[in-house]
Amino acid sequence: MPKATKKITRKVTPVELVSTPVPSMTRKPMNSKLLGLLLIIILIGLLPYKLGPKLVPAVVDNRLVTRFELWSRLEKSYGAQALDDMVNEKILDRAIAKSGVKVDQDKLDDQIKALEKQFEATGGLEEALKQRGLSRKDLEGQIRTQLAVEILLADKINPSESDVKAQFEGGATTIYKDKSFDNAKAGIAEELKQAKLRDEFLVWFAEIKKNAKVKNFGL
Repeated sequence: MPKATKKITRKVTPVELVSTPVPSMTRKPMNSKLLGLLLIIILIGLLPYKLGPKLVPAVVDNRLVTRFELWSRLEKSYGAQALDDMVNEKILDRAIAKSGVKVDQDKLDDQIKALEKQFEATGGLEEALKQRGLSRKDLEGQIRTQLAVEILLADKINPSESDVKAQFEGGATTIYKDKSFDNAKAGIAEELKQAKLRDEFLVWFAEIKKNAKVKNFGL
């Protein structure tokens, strides 16, 4: 009868247990290019929801209308005129600053109050400014500039008594037929003043623009 084979077992020491290699469970890292592409796709998808009108003012059938496209279109259509307006504003502001003219705050406030009254029946001044894309600060700046120009050109734009009377007599049977000269002269004087202001301003501004140092690099 064959002898039974004795099974030999060996104890594993703690040192061997610790040093026994364990199969790696780490995954192969994702390709960096693929990861970058996925991130770009996710960001593009989030643009309309996270950034909204700052970068994407509209989405048409899941196709983005970017603000860069909008700016490019506006620049092509109105860029040259807008740039010229901005240059003119800088020249005008500089000329007024050099002149040392100061606008009285009370006159500015009076102009604002007159406009507030004028737009009471149509939703108020704030609504009128909103429709024109202007803020109250923009309006105050424009009025301050106009008042400063009026001061600079005062000796050329104030109509004489004879100018006012001639204007009244010319419309005595039409515009002013129901008014006396005394009742109409204040309004006539203001109309003549504003007409003269426009004409004299164009002449004056053309001269200061000609002498201004402007480097226009175009669009």
